Amino acid sequence: MRLIDRHAQTSRYRHLPAAEKLIAATGAMAVALTAESFLVEAAVLAAAVALLTLGARVGPRDLWRAARVPVGFVLAGSLAQATSLSLHGGLPSLAWPVGSLEPAAFVALRSLACIAALLGLALTTPLADLLHLLRRGGLGRELGDIAFLMLRIIWVTLDCLTEGLRSQANRLGFVGYRRSLRSLGLLLAALLPRTLGRARRLETGLAARGYDGALCFLRQEQPVSALRLGMILGGLAALATLARLGA
Repeated sequence: MRLIDRHAQTSRYRHLPAAEKLIAATGAMAVALTAESFLVEAAVLAAAVALLTLGARVGPRDLWRAARVPVGFVLAGSLAQATSLSLHGGLPSLAWPVGSLEPAAFVALRSLACIAALLGLALTTPLADLLHLLRRGGLGRELGDIAFLMLRIIWVTLDCLTEGLRSQANRLGFVGYRRSLRSLGLLLAALLPRTLGRARRLETGLAARGYDGALCFLRQEQPVSALRLGMILGGLAALATLARLGA
């Protein structure tokens, strides 16, 4: 999560309008979900990865770290889809019929294309920009503020956890199984009070700065460009045409 937020704040596409990136991501996912061709799914996946690594300058290692959990979930699900369980003589046996391999591979490729498109949005667009876009679309101010505060509480919890682990490691708290178990128990027991204390200080700081119920952020977005929007829609139209031809 820290990795995704860091790239969202520092990528080369950071200042591009969130609306353009949202259209590109959702359009690519729509094409991937409706296409029936391996070629189209591979094209969506390759385009998303290329834009992230070559355009936004997200390193391949960081991209893999951000994608490994959903990718592992997709591969595990595709393996289960391709596996057939049968009982012969009362004993279970596993088999991988040839007819089930192609559908499983297609579902896996489609899922990977959608994950890449979604990461293209997450790794280049801060949450503040997305919520500002949703507010302009009609999202209530209270819901946006609650989302910001929940995200902040998550960061506070992660900070407390990281500090506790580092402190215990410096005191050799993880030497041996029994000591590690005791250290983790003490850390978990202290995590909630420390997190609530930090959250209370956050509330006090907001009140001291005149918080009146609205969280305001400086916008760093560029205005929407007709040229960029035309390129995005043109690329999506080309992928949709390729999908129709492939069907």
